[in-house]
Amino acid sequence: MIWRPNPHHAKANPDMSKSELDSALQRWQERGLISAELAESLRSEHAGRLRSGRRRFLQYAVAGTAGILLVIAAVTFFAWSWPDLGPGVRTFVIAGAGIATVLLGMRLEATRRFVPVTYALQTSGLILLLSAFMYSMEAWENTTAGGIVVGLLALVTPAATIPVFVRRNPVMPAVSAALGYVFVAAFLFRAFDLDADVIIWILDGVMVATLAVLGLLLYAGRAESVSRPALYAFAVSLYAGYPMVGMTAVGPLELDDNALLALDAWLLVVTALALWGIHRAPAALRNPRYGYHLAASVLLAIPLGFGTTLEVFEMPPLGAAAAVAGAGACGLWYGLARDARPLVLCSCAAILSAAWYLGVDAGERLGTVLALAFTAILFFWVATRLGRTPKS
Repeated sequence: MIWRPNPHHAKANPDMSKSELDSALQRWQERGLISAELAESLRSEHAGRLRSGRRRFLQYAVAGTAGILLVIAAVTFFAWSWPDLGPGVRTFVIAGAGIATVLLGMRLEATRRFVPVTYALQTSGLILLLSAFMYSMEAWENTTAGGIVVGLLALVTPAATIPVFVRRNPVMPAVSAALGYVFVAAFLFRAFDLDADVIIWILDGVMVATLAVLGLLLYAGRAESVSRPALYAFAVSLYAGYPMVGMTAVGPLELDDNALLALDAWLLVVTALALWGIHRAPAALRNPRYGYHLAASVLLAIPLGFGTTLEVFEMPPLGAAAAVAGAGACGLWYGLARDARPLVLCSCAAILSAAWYLGVDAGERLGTVLALAFTAILFFWVATRLGRTPKS
């Protein structure tokens, strides 16, 4: 009997490469599990999906670059030109350009075409709007009537846009949540002219409150009610914690080099939450794609590991390299056991960084050669582990 599955089942593993699918289809066809016609149909469908995925990635990359260029061009042009216009008029023009860009992105999004471009347009528009609020200082000083109005508009912007974005897609609410901290800072600065340290403390409180509320919503959510926008906003707020923790440690707390310890602690929090999401979260939230966050944690551990061991604890180069390599080894062990390829690659990068640093610090050709040779042997071993096929 020939098995005739639904061709759409080829979408079950979107990360499967064309060569992997060709090998699987050939094996199934030789065993009589599928017909030649079905194999060709699955092969064509998957090839089209891969082409679509590559186009979508390129769209995101090019659209993101275009969005950044748009913001830079607009701010530069408005600041350099129009010498006959007052700063108030310039502020309105920049704000109008931002609003128009957001609306254009939302209009194009409704057509369901060029989705990455629409996200870039909407993000660029929000950044232009934020630039207008800060540029308005040239027209109205802080705590004046105009400054207070601008500050209130900055506070209202994320509160007004996030509910609209939530009903449309899961990406823009996360972007608005990230930019929301900057909008709140603009409100505090323009309306109250608060000291930078005070603003940082208030933003810390906003971030903690946001994480607490979103965390409770996600933890209590059921499979049919878990909100992807809430999940994305939670992740974005976690990553916003890195600059917030760093600014708090360097600014109000004046920890100097010890600020790295605060960043290390936040890195452990993000890593622990990613592991919890993979293994212990409610079924509706459990997702192996949280491995990407583990991979990001390993990458961040490279500069933080070197900085903490060398600057804070003043360890010798061997100890610093051992700490970074240890983080890479832990990620490598976990990634190999679960076939988490991004984590394996990032862990290899951590080990390679440690070996290269140790070899260069030795100041001798022999030390460099030995360090790199050991790393090469380790990577050959990793390659053999990746090449193993599970026993049936």
